[in-house]
Amino acid sequence: MEIHRQRAEVGIFYPSDPAGNVPSGIDSFIKGILKFAPPDLGYLLLGATSDPAARPTGRIIELKGQQRVGRFLPLVEMSADGTRRRIPLTVRYLAALRGALRSGVAAGLDILDFHRIEPLLVFGADPRPKNLLMHQDMSVVRDNNSDILWRHAPGVYEYVERRLMRRTSRVYCVRQSAVDRYRANYPEIAGQIQFIPTWVDTDVFHPAAGSGEATGVREDHRRRLGVSGDSRLLLFVGRLDRQKDPLLLLDAFARCAASDSGLHLVIVGDGALRSEVEDGIVSRGLSKRVTLLGVLGAATIAGWLRAADLLVLSSAYEGMPIAVLEALACGLPVASTDVGEIRRVVSDGSTGRIAATHDAIGLGKALCLSLADTARVPPAKACVAAIQPYRPEIVLATLYDNHRRQFAELAA
Repeated sequence: MEIHRQRAEVGIFYPSDPAGNVPSGIDSFIKGILKFAPPDLGYLLLGATSDPAARPTGRIIELKGQQRVGRFLPLVEMSADGTRRRIPLTVRYLAALRGALRSGVAAGLDILDFHRIEPLLVFGADPRPKNLLMHQDMSVVRDNNSDILWRHAPGVYEYVERRLMRRTSRVYCVRQSAVDRYRANYPEIAGQIQFIPTWVDTDVFHPAAGSGEATGVREDHRRRLGVSGDSRLLLFVGRLDRQKDPLLLLDAFARCAASDSGLHLVIVGDGALRSEVEDGIVSRGLSKRVTLLGVLGAATIAGWLRAADLLVLSSAYEGMPIAVLEALACGLPVASTDVGEIRRVVSDGSTGRIAATHDAIGLGKALCLSLADTARVPPAKACVAAIQPYRPEIVLATLYDNHRRQFAELAA
């Protein structure tokens, strides 16, 4: 196989738009790979566009990172707010990917990276190194409350997984439970499977520069909402879908707000449950206590994180939620359901609270206790310290070093 001797060329296959603001932790992860890529590695993302006018399908777009320019080729269109169309995005993406491969767009790639397993189907027995990054423990397909479409045919998914897993050169999982399950199910490749955490872009997500800036940010954002300067803000950042369970969020907030008239909830994000959330706000009598902001860019979200008193995560299931790392990086504590790898960074009474039970009572109590904690001891230093192992130069180095090793083996 002919390879590029000067540097490795790596293809990333996932319907992501690194130039957009689609609410997705996987999109954020891929943005970081491209942003922080070192000069000895080249990346081409075969993704999707959330703005076809600005980024039309079929046209390669250059993306400037910190050290070099990456390339982005949108293959299909996707919704900017994360809502779904009649034909699932994955199905449309696979069809477009087949066509793109026939045109030779991936011929110059040395290494292939995948952020979900289905695109491996179109590569057959391709001999190039294939790395799979799993952002969820896919045992969740057996949960009828999951919003993953494979829940309608979990046996089919598991068959596909069995076929494709053994074609991989390296598997990274952001859930330790997924690592353990895969190693047990595929002992012949157990040594190729490892945990990798998500990461946080500390260029964007960091505390205010000083007490003066912090006060100004808090006052400015409260003025935008039209609430009093001493109101305490709770912030939710994520898709409005069953995984993130925004209706549980409303129920928990209502319990805490019933005894605290100064609380206000700000929801950043959009999705399939938008109308249900809007109806839920009205039916719970929270119209003056909750503000829906829709999808926002990273820098704007960082501003709201610096202005808020608490981030709330109400998810039914997670990998390692990047929104939590972003909040902590801004010095903001987190109240969360007990999901995914949340215990790696959230410690009760220090960087937030974890709900003892997965219901409105448990999460509501975690909210109230977190707010009481922050009133006693400012948590910013502990929050920022908690995310230090998850800086991009630490986490992403694992991926970059693997690409270098694989390229060296090809060139040998």
